[in-house]
Amino acid sequence: MKKRFAIAGGAGPAFTAVRGARAEQPRRERTLHHKPQIRKEASLSRRSFIAGAAGLAAATACGPLRAGERARAIGLQLYTIRRAMSEDAPAALRRVAEIGYRHVEFAGYFGMAPGALRTLLSHLGLAAPSAHMDARLLRDDPGPLIDAAAQIGHEFVVLGWLRPEDRRTIDQYKAWAETCNHVAERCRAAGLRFAWHNHDFEFHPIGGVVPYDVLLERADPDLVSFELDFYWARKAGQNILGLLEKAPARFPLCHVKDMDRKGNMTDIGEGVIDFAGALADRATAGIKHCFVERDDAPAPFRTAEQGLAAMTRILEDAGARADRARSLESER
Repeated sequence: MKKRFAIAGGAGPAFTAVRGARAEQPRRERTLHHKPQIRKEASLSRRSFIAGAAGLAAATACGPLRAGERARAIGLQLYTIRRAMSEDAPAALRRVAEIGYRHVEFAGYFGMAPGALRTLLSHLGLAAPSAHMDARLLRDDPGPLIDAAAQIGHEFVVLGWLRPEDRRTIDQYKAWAETCNHVAERCRAAGLRFAWHNHDFEFHPIGGVVPYDVLLERADPDLVSFELDFYWARKAGQNILGLLEKAPARFPLCHVKDMDRKGNMTDIGEGVIDFAGALADRATAGIKHCFVERDDAPAPFRTAEQGLAAMTRILEDAGARADRARSLESER
């Protein structure tokens, strides 16, 4: 069902919830999609990529991430707890903070005014580096969304999902890449950055052309970043490390959710995705924020709690792997 919410307390018009479009997605379609070829000129050798991973170890005291660094790296995508947010957003955010999160990513503002939301986040000790926004509104009238993002204190405005009718042809993806460039210019003027969040459909070839390749080639790398959703990339048969390696420094954000052996979503640590292996190289990939998420969580707050604990262990493991990579590189 499509959610509606307004930027309350001002003249901003009501707009479709960031993931309202995604919420109306058929369940079947949400369990499919992805596949790219990324600019060849940006590719790294395996050795230079490992060297970059070593840089992460050096940047994090030559070893596992310290507690403060982990807290800054791990966040919760609030789509995971969307029902609780729609019922009582302040109470839901308070519970997120009590679990131990310090960062969240929004998927709609649930009727809260930007100023009031910023005050609430500050009171709870939370920050919101990013928010997903509706694609058509970003294309047709990005001003109110950008203004709200700046007021709340986001760093990134993220295009979260495309409706099926907006992604049927490669020409549509070319147009979306141009839209991204335009919106990203507007974001930069407001002190923000812009990113594209993937599902699996961007990796499904259309007439022999992979849409994600089109986005990576046509979106200005100085303006447009990408938020890599590990689950959807794996669902589409992608090698996550390979994606990060092919497009270095273009993924400041990522969504971390696990996949079981049947291809369904599951809580982090209960599935088959090697997050530590991918995140050991996050310095080279440019990853700053990892958001725990599960679209279909049967017990959303349990998922959030387990996700934070699992990600803390994963980042410790990733730091140790990066440290070992640095040692091996220094011996060569």
